[in-house]
Amino acid sequence: MAFLIAVSYLDVVTKDNREVNKAVIFLDPLYPQDPGYHDEIIALFEEKGYRVDSYIGEDVTVELLRRNKNHYKVWLLRVHSTVNNGMVWVFTGETASSDKYILEQLADEVHPARPSLSSDHLFAVGSDFVRHFMNNMFKESTILVMGCDGLSTDDFARAFTDNEAKAYVSWDGPVSLDHTDDAFLCFLTAHVSDGLNVSDSVRYTMDMVGCDPDYNSTLTYFSGG
Repeated sequence: MAFLIAVSYLDVVTKDNREVNKAVIFLDPLYPQDPGYHDEIIALFEEKGYRVDSYIGEDVTVELLRRNKNHYKVWLLRVHSTVNNGMVWVFTGETASSDKYILEQLADEVHPARPSLSSDHLFAVGSDFVRHFMNNMFKESTILVMGCDGLSTDDFARAFTDNEAKAYVSWDGPVSLDHTDDAFLCFLTAHVSDGLNVSDSVRYTMDMVGCDPDYNSTLTYFSGG
């Protein structure tokens, strides 16, 4: 009986680990601009047996990031992002308000910001937010930030790799939505569908899609060190 119980427990642990290793979180506050792209990415992952937890538009909130303690093999962030005072800030889909996340704003973890001068203010999170609220969540994870300037400085990337993430992929400058969509579809096809490693998938993407034609930004990756 003890042997059967041990085998059953091993089966459960193995199944849990397999499910973790095949899990993706897809954060897409830009979903309303192209729902078809979102669905195409989900289909790509599911074809390879991944479970995808998807959050779109206004559902991508600071509170979601703060309370989500699941481990994912891939974090895919289709977001606006920017760099300010040497720090990368990633936009949520949550409208900013002066009476929310007051302590986090005072601690320089969350800020109201605008993707453009004509846009409403949204909440954005920085590296200190990741370090404070998202510890122990990224062991061997790959972090994909599709927005502008995600690797124009490495503070945001280090918040993940210092927390055992395997790799962080983003742009070293501004990028258009159309170009980053094309590039990351190419990257994911190489990395997920064809099984290339992160560095080879980035090189393949640059060979096939190239720099952003307007800003000359390059897709690159960071793995710590």
